[in-house]
Amino acid sequence: MVSQNQYGELTIGDSHEYGLTHDPFSRGFIDQMIIRYLGTFTQLSSSQIIQHWVGFYPKMTNGNTELVVSPETGVTIINGVGGNGMTLSFGLAEEIINGEIPVSTL
Repeated sequence: MVSQNQYGELTIGDSHEYGLTHDPFSRGFIDQMIIRYLGTFTQLSSSQIIQHWVGFYPKMTNGNTELVVSPETGVTIINGVGGNGMTLSFGLAEEIINGEIPVSTL
């Protein structure tokens, strides 16, 4: 995936690794594979990586697909799209706003 902001900067990604444990360090060769692939359909003025983000997604083991809780009035915590946030987050947000998914209190 690639997205460009108003300054011409690119956000690229995204790779996923699955397992019971994860190395807390990013893997440069994976970044380079993504940049090389991006170069097959676009021209980059620079392939320098300015910032790097690594996310870890907990997996629910009780059969639920999301966790939606409200610890206090006006605050809602939503988690559980399991690395599919760019794809599923807007649909999940719409369902929560429409009351289709219950919000639990802590």
